[in-house]
Amino acid sequence: MGCRDVLARTSVKEVMRPCFPFVSSRDLVTHARALMRSNGLRTLPVVDGGRLEGILTSREIMRLTSTRSNLLVRGIMLPIQFMATSVDSLLDLSREMIRVEASDVPVVQNRVDRTLIEMVGFGDILRKLRGPVRLTLPGREIMTRNVITCTPEDEIPVVWDAMENTTCSGLPVVRFNKRKHRRDVTGMITRSDIIRSGVTRLEEESDKGRFRSPPRVKSLMRTPAITATPDMSVSEAIEAMLDRDIDRLPVLSRNGLIGIVSRSDVIRVVCGE
Repeated sequence: MGCRDVLARTSVKEVMRPCFPFVSSRDLVTHARALMRSNGLRTLPVVDGGRLEGILTSREIMRLTSTRSNLLVRGIMLPIQFMATSVDSLLDLSREMIRVEASDVPVVQNRVDRTLIEMVGFGDILRKLRGPVRLTLPGREIMTRNVITCTPEDEIPVVWDAMENTTCSGLPVVRFNKRKHRRDVTGMITRSDIIRSGVTRLEEESDKGRFRSPPRVKSLMRTPAITATPDMSVSEAIEAMLDRDIDRLPVLSRNGLIGIVSRSDVIRVVCGE
């Protein structure tokens, strides 16, 4: 049985996980921001009386300055773009997540009353694929070749804006190796790293005199970067991402950085998208 068959025969209820934390539309945005920081989250469900009312993402949170402390969640939350039910198949769910570019999806009792029960994400789907079928396709066949990168000296607001303007939630940190004429990967920086750091819209805060200069990537990046080779199989990539709890693997050859493989790349190829 292939991976697509595994997903088609598996329902969401077999892999979904408890939904915590979440916020109410009446909570202060500062409370939601604190939850995101402490848990390294990019998404929070907004729940009133057990009913899913919206979604709050790190994008909305990071657009605020610390001075707007009285703003309520309902003032910036997003309408529900997509939700799952426990009886949906993982194959249908995976395809829809790829379509709407969602890495985490709320699971509701049904789509009419929208009672929130659990959450499901790319990691939960990959754990289901771990083991049943070996995916021998090499990473170079599914990797994204045009990789957006940053350097250790880049300012965090610049990197955040690069993430805002693309679908990338994490960037390899590179240095150019003049002797070998290649880009060497020295670390990774992600949205979660920036959220956990406690910084908000740094260019606005800097204008107000809170920061003499915005933090740079080297102060937040994770080192060393966990990387892949072009010949690493998709199954090995899944193992590495789950074992290290990371979303993407820079792909390195003797010529340096040549691509990147993400959880969504793996899900996309498994689903045949």
